[in-house]
Amino acid sequence: MEKKIDGIRQPIVTVLGHVDHGKTTLLDYIRKTTVAKKEAGKITQDIGATDMPISIIFEITKDYLKPIKDKIKIPGLLFIDTPGHLAFTTMREKGGAIADLAVLIVDINDGLKPQTEESLEILKKFKTPFVVALTKIDRVPGWRNDDKDFSKNWKSQNEMARNEFNQKIYSILGELSNHGFNAEIFSQVKDFTKELAVVPCSGITGEGLPNLFTVLVGLSQKFLIDQLELSKKGKGVFLEVKKDDKLGINVDIILYDGELKLGDHILVSTQPPTEARIRALLKPGRFQDIRAEKKFVNINKVTAASGVKIIGKKLEDVVAGANFEVIKSEKEKQKLIEKLKEEEKEIEIENQREGIILRAPNVGGLEALLNLFKDYPIKRAKIGPPTKEDLITLEDTSKENKVLICFNVNNPFEEIALNKKIKVIKGDIIYKLYEELEEWKEKIENEKKEEQKQRMKRIAKIKLLPDFVFRQSNPAVVGVEVLEGALAVESRLMNSNGKIIGEIMQMQKEGENIKEMEKEDKAAISIPKVIVGRQIKEGEILYTFITKEEYRELKNYEETNKELLEEIRNILDYL
Repeated sequence: MEKKIDGIRQPIVTVLGHVDHGKTTLLDYIRKTTVAKKEAGKITQDIGATDMPISIIFEITKDYLKPIKDKIKIPGLLFIDTPGHLAFTTMREKGGAIADLAVLIVDINDGLKPQTEESLEILKKFKTPFVVALTKIDRVPGWRNDDKDFSKNWKSQNEMARNEFNQKIYSILGELSNHGFNAEIFSQVKDFTKELAVVPCSGITGEGLPNLFTVLVGLSQKFLIDQLELSKKGKGVFLEVKKDDKLGINVDIILYDGELKLGDHILVSTQPPTEARIRALLKPGRFQDIRAEKKFVNINKVTAASGVKIIGKKLEDVVAGANFEVIKSEKEKQKLIEKLKEEEKEIEIENQREGIILRAPNVGGLEALLNLFKDYPIKRAKIGPPTKEDLITLEDTSKENKVLICFNVNNPFEEIALNKKIKVIKGDIIYKLYEELEEWKEKIENEKKEEQKQRMKRIAKIKLLPDFVFRQSNPAVVGVEVLEGALAVESRLMNSNGKIIGEIMQMQKEGENIKEMEKEDKAAISIPKVIVGRQIKEGEILYTFITKEEYRELKNYEETNKELLEEIRNILDYL
């Protein structure tokens, strides 16, 4: 059991939601509100994070928390705002997400969208307590903003605005119910362990923020205190590696447990693991937004939970989502390396079946990919960049599975993959990888349907040319002439008794592969699992085989050779 140090850390709150549903606007409003107080020690805009001390939260929540302020133990809340659900997909601690709480942003006018639904699945998977922030209520027709407290503001709305609001919120509550959540507006929640609180709010007017912070603090106090005790060992996750003229290589991190000091050695979960020494710990100047701030303050120590910038050697190859842990000795380092290897063995996949290949920089990233693509067949899932073996494996795979997913890893074989017609999907925002694969799959399906439709229109009567047997078996390769109709690759052939002989694997004319033959064309065809002299004979007449359903559909195509279709129907005795 790890040693504990005195103190309760602030809960880490991550903000999730669909694009354009108001996440950034809401966070920006919170930042402006707190920075505007301009009181020393009140607020620090941290690296990729917004640090909300409890003193500021008391002011925002008005009268809700002040009467019980002495009972509140948490020192504040740390909001992390990172793309692609990083807090859940690649930040890991003992198999779970490092986020203690989440705020799911939903636009009251749009309802649940694909990324909202993905967020719900992630929240379910990691069993993370969360609140729904129902944003953009200022856009509800007729809505008046007389008070920041939603409960008080509700009383001043006219009947039209109330009806519009009720119609929208009940629709969203129904959508959440379809996903297995018993959701209710926050003021009506009786049991937070069984009901999901929905807080209407606005990032433009600030309405609903007192209610949102009250719910978040309440959840933290009631359900999280035991897991917020600080341990002695510093643990964190990398958000972004940067390079600039002043600082050189520098890294934004979130420290989610313990403490980190100047001079500490850390082991990073890269492949292979990277050891680095902390040469500098930097915080942005007070009241400054990290995106605009250029001056930083040197500090000697930082305690979780906190966002901070670090400088150290060997950090240039570290990627977003990589975890790290402070190490005190060589023995501790080797023990941690073994632990990382075991985690890799447990999560990596090598299947015999056909499927796509997944690549990620670390255990957390790979676990996220496996969860996201769980409905797809997976041939291989590995940590680290793709290899030539990956491309060789995919070369003989069916088109729909000829896919290499690279999450936050470089692909050194881009050109080879292109030449082998392998679909490479890469990026550092995980849901976009999924969306791109879905779009590509839909395109492939449409192409396949069109090809099938075109192939169905082609029926043929062919003759096996005498003295043109190029290979007797394995596969049989014979010269043929199309007597009627049109012949395509993958067509099934039958004899004049209706017995299926086999499927055309390949067609070749004058040394070139072709996909189809028209009437009077002559070419060589290959048929697997057929022996010339047994199943087929020189000079024999063969036909393309069709099912009853195909026959009924072909009857409706104007392009179909009706006489040949009737000849095939008579052989197969279709009604």
